[in-house]
Amino acid sequence: MVGVDDASSGTSDSVEAKTGAVKRSPVIVVCSPRPRVGRTLVARLLVDYFLADDRSVVAFDANPNDPVLSEYLPGHAIPATIADTRGQMALFDRLIVNIGVPKVIDLAAEQYSQFFDIVEQIDFVDEARQRGIDSVFMFVTEDHPKSVEAYQKMLRRFPKATVVPVHNEIFENLGKTSQSHPAKGSLPVHVPQLPTLLFGVIYHPGFSIAEFLKRPSDFPTMLHKWTSQPFIAFRDLELRLAMADFLPLFRLEA
Repeated sequence: MVGVDDASSGTSDSVEAKTGAVKRSPVIVVCSPRPRVGRTLVARLLVDYFLADDRSVVAFDANPNDPVLSEYLPGHAIPATIADTRGQMALFDRLIVNIGVPKVIDLAAEQYSQFFDIVEQIDFVDEARQRGIDSVFMFVTEDHPKSVEAYQKMLRRFPKATVVPVHNEIFENLGKTSQSHPAKGSLPVHVPQLPTLLFGVIYHPGFSIAEFLKRPSDFPTMLHKWTSQPFIAFRDLELRLAMADFLPLFRLEA
């Protein structure tokens, strides 16, 4: 499994160095310009999705003032910041190297604008694609004008990226954001309402969703049922990214 030291070095697990071939892998940015929309929970679910499938994943906790993801995923989440040039270089140098595993960034709301300004300035989406890296921006929606405006702007700024709206029913007003944040080229992700009994479980210090899901069980538990919907959406996203490389093969010549 790829650990934080491997991700920090950037080259120790390089797929090119070991095999001479590039294995496509995504950089998934979980983001919103608005705070308290459940963004960190979505990032945590993404990481646990990969871990529950016994796959390697590296997470970046870009929340310098409140590094919650690092607390829930010790050994998998690396603290990150773009508040200064040194932090920006450290983060993007790691993101642009293809080590053959998915990378998940939990991006704080206060770093949203600066992060995507850098992404645009350095042409990250195109540069990453040349290295076999898919840029995926998971936008956690909210029924708020600032959220709607930022989402539409993201679609315009990054037409070559995969932009996925995430409807977190734990925080959003149901029935409104699905139309104000329309999906384009990918299915939206829905995180269901969290059953009251699960609140104390998943937010308990040291509790691992992935480790619980990997335990043998004679029947689906409440946690299995709650994670099934977002996990299916994550799987669908992976399949769509994988199939994108083969679409030209199915285009008929005029």
